[in-house]
Formats: sequence, C-alpha cells, structure tokens
Amino acid sequence: MSFFLETIPNSTYYNVPYYLPEVEMIVIGLISWVVGTGLLCWVFFTLVSMAVPTMAGLIVFFWTYRMGAGLAAVFFGLVAGIFVLWLFRVALASIQRPDIRLAVVLAFCLPASIAGYSATAGLAQLGNPSPVWQAILGVIGAAMVGTASFARLAPEARQGNGTFLYRHD
Repeated sequence: MSFFLETIPNSTYYNVPYYLPEVEMIVIGLISWVVGTGLLCWVFFTLVSMAVPTMAGLIVFFWTYRMGAGLAAVFFGLVAGIFVLWLFRVALASIQRPDIRLAVVLAFCLPASIAGYSATAGLAQLGNPSPVWQAILGVIGAAMVGTASFARLAPEARQGNGTFLYRHD
C-alpha cells in the first residue's frame, strides 16, 4: 500500500485519493476478465460447432508435426480439416434419403454437443464450486452448441429449395 502512496505525485492542482490506483486495477481486471472470457467462449463455440473437422485437423497436425514436418504440419492440418468438412458437404448434398441425411448430420452434431458440454462444464468450474450447477450448466451448453451445430450444418433450410430433410425438386 505504501508503494501506491509513493507513486502518486503531490500536486496543488488536484487531490487524488490514495485508493484510486487500486480501484483502477480492479476495474481494469474485471473488464479484461469479461472480455477475455467472452473471446474464449467465442473461440470455443466456433471450434466446437465444427468438432469433427477441427479434431481431424488437429490429429493430422500433431501426427505430421511429430513425424518431423515442422511448420508444414499446420498446412497439413488445415487441409485435413477442410477435406473432412468438404466430404461432409458432398455427402449431405448427394444423399437423397432423409433418414441417412439426418444420421450424417447427427454424426457431426453429437461430438459437437459432447465438446460443448466439456467446454461449458470446464468454464463453470472457474466460477461455480457446486458440481450440480456445473453439470446443469454443462447440459445447457451442450444443448446450445448441439442446436447451433445442427443449424450451421443444415444449410439447405436457408436456401429456399425445401427443408433440411426433404428436397422439393
């Protein structure tokens, strides 16, 4: 506390209370915590809603990096993730049966929901000591990520040529 008193200059023009630097640090800390947590949630949500391509890219990245590819492993990981997403889009566009289309989308949404549960429960552990509330918040996060992933992976409902499960050709 005496450190802050020594750093505030004595001035005749204004009178600064000695606790002002502490209050500024608390406010700046809270603002940066909220912004940082929001950015972290945004990154988690973006990556989790595409869990299968992200994990495919990460697996290929780590494998090629450990094989000695160096920074080229980033390129191979990106190519693998993009390829898995492209494969999903091609499969979804070419399959006509609604039950198989739903199964393909759910095969992508289920890992996203599991990852959403894990990410939300992990973030809930930071601020909530109750395991019951952590599980409740995890289930809510899993439902939100699963729903958003389903909406993101079902593009044909937005294109106007029919619903997601049925084409109107």
